[in-house]
Parts: sequence; C-alpha cells; structure tokens
Amino acid sequence: VRTIESLYWFGVRLLKKDVNPEAKDLYVRQWDPYRLSHEAGGHEKLPTAVEALTAVLDWSNATSGGGESVIEGHTQLIIVPGYRFALCDYLFTNTHQPRSTLLMLVAALLGGKDRLFALYDHALAGGYRFLSYGDSNFLQCHPEAKLPC
Repeated sequence: VRTIESLYWFGVRLLKKDVNPEAKDLYVRQWDPYRLSHEAGGHEKLPTAVEALTAVLDWSNATSGGGESVIEGHTQLIIVPGYRFALCDYLFTNTHQPRSTLLMLVAALLGGKDRLFALYDHALAGGYRFLSYGDSNFLQCHPEAKLPC
C-alpha cells in the first residue's frame, strides 16, 4: 500500500516542483502527503491520480536517457487516520496485533478508529486468529478516506 500510494505522491511532488526534475530517483518523506495537501489548500485541490501518475511516467521517460524507462525511489510514508488514499481502494491483510503501525493504516483505510474498533470487536467475537498465521480481511476503503477523483 505504501509503495502504490507513494507513486501518487511522487507525481504530486513533481507537479508542485517540490523535487529536482533531473533527479535520478524520487522519494516521499514521512509527512509529505499531509504537508502537500495543506500547501495545496486541501485534499480537493490536489492533482488527480491520472495527473500525478502521468507526471511520474513523463519524469521516468525524460530521465531514462533514451534507454529503458525505470522508476526508482524510496518512501518513508506513514499512513495514519486522516490520510486520504489516492490509488488503493482495497486491502487484503491479516488481523494485526494491537499497537502496531499496521493498525493505523487499517484505521485510515476504514475512515477512522471507530470503524477499526468495530472490525476488531467483530473479529474477537467471531474467534478470528490474529497475526501472520491468523485470519485475513478483505477491506474496502471508506469513501471518506479517498481523495476526490
């Protein structure tokens, strides 16, 4: 999820001229999405996913030097409640242990901690198994947690 969402933010940074266009790799710092959204004047003023991904493809083609087009980068993106998802609509994941950063990601996807608690109440009442060898969940991103198209 972090990698896919980071592609969007790579594009936003390129469009906002927040990165050297001649750089050979891209990066997303931990709080870049929140900063960039604030600087844009809100989520609704951010570029669309198509605009952001087109910027990434254009950058990749321009920096390839006529060779194979490659996208390289790294991310420190942290996804917490309040994050707005640009590219991910669904998440297939196991049932995570309390107090993990993965729970913050799930809470963000579900649109807040109340929905996360309801999911975990259901899992506990149903005897779901937790951790890597436990039961899985197929979760849909809540509309309030999505960026406008």
